[in-house]
Amino acid sequence: MRSLVTLFAVVLVSALLAAPVAAQGPGGGPDPRIAPAVRPLPINLRADATVVTYDENTGERIVIREGSNIVECQPEDEASGFTRCYNKALAPRNDMAAKLRAEGKSGEEVQAAIAAAVAAGDIPEPPSGTMTYRLYNRDDRIRYLWVMRVPGATSESIGISTESQRDNALAGRGFPWLMAEGTPAAHVMMPINNTLYSNKTTEQKIAEAVAPLPADLQADATVYTYDPDTGDRITLRQGSNQVECQPPNPASENTICQNVLGATQRDLSAKLRAEGKSGQEIQAAIAAAREAGDIPERAFGQMSYFLRHNDQQIKLLWVMSVPGATPESIGVSTQSQRNNALAGQGRPWLMRPGTPGAHIMIPINNTPLSSGYTPE
Repeated sequence: MRSLVTLFAVVLVSALLAAPVAAQGPGGGPDPRIAPAVRPLPINLRADATVVTYDENTGERIVIREGSNIVECQPEDEASGFTRCYNKALAPRNDMAAKLRAEGKSGEEVQAAIAAAVAAGDIPEPPSGTMTYRLYNRDDRIRYLWVMRVPGATSESIGISTESQRDNALAGRGFPWLMAEGTPAAHVMMPINNTLYSNKTTEQKIAEAVAPLPADLQADATVYTYDPDTGDRITLRQGSNQVECQPPNPASENTICQNVLGATQRDLSAKLRAEGKSGQEIQAAIAAAREAGDIPERAFGQMSYFLRHNDQQIKLLWVMSVPGATPESIGVSTQSQRNNALAGQGRPWLMRPGTPGAHIMIPINNTPLSSGYTPE
C-alpha cells in the first residue's frame, strides 16, 4: 500500500511540475475564470495566486494561471456553489481527492484514503494555521468565510468561543468561533462581514449607509459600493442631493458619507485597489490626476460624515475640509478633543493646520451614538 501511495504522490508531483500554464482566454485576454476564482482572497494576494481546476473524468490538475505566492484558487463549483482558495500546502491532498473522486470514490472513502496517505507520510500534514478562503453564492450559508486549521485546539487552549456565529454572520455581524474542538479537524471559522457579500437586502444596506447623515439628507443621498474584482462602482440607490454614502466597511470599521464632488477620486482609488496597487501608488496616482486637472481639489468647507463601529473611536464624527487653514485664520483650537468626545463632551478642533489636508474634526455628542453603541 505504501509503495502504491508513494508512486501516486510522485506522479502528482510530476504532473504539477509539468502542468501547462493557460493564462489567456479567447482573443488573448486574461482567462475569464481567473478574476472570479481569486475573489475570496484579500486584494493583496489576488494578482499572484495560482488558479487551477481539475478534469472531472480523470482528476488531472489543469493550471489556468501559474502564480508565485502562497495560495491557489479553484473557480466556482457550480454544483456546490463554492469558490475556494487555500494555502498551497493543501494542494497535494486536493490533487489526490480529485483523482479519487474521478474514480467514483465516496466522500468518506476519499477522506479515509487521504488520512492513510498522511499517516504514511506520503502527503504532508499542513501546518497549524493553514488558511482556506471561501465564497458561497447562495443565501442559506455564510457568503464570505475564512477558515484556519488549528488541529487539536480547544476553547481553553486558544481562547475562542465554540458558540456558532452563523446567524449573526448571515446578518453581517458574525465573529470567529471554533468548530470540531479537540480533534485533528479543529478549525476557526472567520466570517468576513463584507457588505457586498452579505445576505442583507438592498434596503438594509441603504439604511445603514446613510446613518451618519443628518435626517434631512438621508432620503436623497446616493448609496453605492464597489466590485472588489474590477473596482467598478455599483449604485444601490441613485440620489439627488450633494452627498453619497457607502455601506459599513468591516475592514475599516467605518460607515462614510461624502460630498459627490469627490466621487472621481474615490472611483479611481477603487480601480487601483482592484489592480493590486499599494497605498503609496494610489496616492501618487491621485496626486498626478489632481495635478492634471482630472480630479478637482477639495472645496473649502467640504464635509464628510463618519459613523465608527469601534468603541476606541469617536462614534459619530463630521469632518470639514479647510485647506491651508490655521488656528489664527479660522479661530479653531488644535487641541484634540478625542477623549472628551468619547465621554460625550467633545468640541471641534483643527488637525493638520496650514496644510492642503487641514480639516476640522466635529464630534457629534449624540447619546445614542456614544461609545458602546452598536448599530442594528
